[in-house]
Amino acid sequence: MIRIAVHGTGRMAFALDQAVSGNDDVEIVALAGPREPDWETGVATIPTLEDLPAKPDFLVDFTLPEGTRIAAAWCRANGVPLVSGVTGLPDDVIAELRTAATTVPVLWSPNLSLGVNLLADLAGRAGALLDDDVPVAIEDIHHQWKKDAPSGTALMLGERVAGGRGGNDEAITYSSIREGEMVGEHSVRFTLAGEEFELVHRASDRSIYALGAISAGRWLMQQQPGFYSARDWLAGM
Repeated sequence: MIRIAVHGTGRMAFALDQAVSGNDDVEIVALAGPREPDWETGVATIPTLEDLPAKPDFLVDFTLPEGTRIAAAWCRANGVPLVSGVTGLPDDVIAELRTAATTVPVLWSPNLSLGVNLLADLAGRAGALLDDDVPVAIEDIHHQWKKDAPSGTALMLGERVAGGRGGNDEAITYSSIREGEMVGEHSVRFTLAGEEFELVHRASDRSIYALGAISAGRWLMQQQPGFYSARDWLAGM
């Protein structure tokens, strides 16, 4: 039985709770966060990671940047692999993840969906095939409560396109919409003379991120200490 601890008690913690409930070989040992979950759960809830009753096989972090900082320090001190899907991380928090990765395996991705990461791969390939001055418009649509804009996923898509162009990002633009309860939509539009084409991913259920986190954690348990991306995980599946 694989034992997971979840850092966070919000929407993504709920999605993980639901995903694990249908899994015979995975269990959540605790949900750690200052707020009680707003759904009925049979999982123990604790205020901080320091209150965990037992060492998990890996920790899943779906909090905010300051929570990720705490998760990185705790995993490093306790020898626990870390999967983080938190978006909008500032450079200093990413640096702390990299520091933790010198001791334990750490996988960070602003999006743990299989489909989004396939989209990123295709966008990078298109960026490499087309001229650097071809305009690329990246748009993300999310629920009204999402704080970062552009989303971490949108920025990741831009990095992939720019990577295919030798790092040139001058023709890449971003736009964001925050409305309703939209789970998430990302599009990458390439505009050529007389034509354009668009790559789109639409998420209709947060379970895709939860299932991705579980799959990534299974893979991460087998890895040596290091800083990994979703690209590494998918290549190793």
